[in-house]
Amino acid sequence: MKTVLLVDDDPATIEAWTLCMQDADCNVLCAFDGNVALSILGANKVDIVVSDWMMPGLGGALLCQTMKNDSALAHIPFLMISGHPNPPAFVSYDGYLRKPVDMETLISAVNRLCAAAKKRPL
Repeated sequence: MKTVLLVDDDPATIEAWTLCMQDADCNVLCAFDGNVALSILGANKVDIVVSDWMMPGLGGALLCQTMKNDSALAHIPFLMISGHPNPPAFVSYDGYLRKPVDMETLISAVNRLCAAAKKRPL
């Protein structure tokens, strides 16, 4: 069973994504900003992070950049989600989806990125 960390400052979005991931037999952890997400990552084994781009405090772009610069977290796939039409070019995320996200598309992207991560050498 995959463990998915969902990060978004909108409770309704977190709730929808949580239901979606639980229906796909995933263990779900949630954070409302990047700082809480980093704390969760430090205490749990996570298979993928699904994060909104723009949030108060530590947003998705800085969360991703922090993870990719940390050797203990860099291997975890990062799926960026935003309502913005152009993804941030300065961030090394593994996938990008545009809000509103179709739940089947979200599940497919999570499964694809997790499968690709398992094939990469550590």
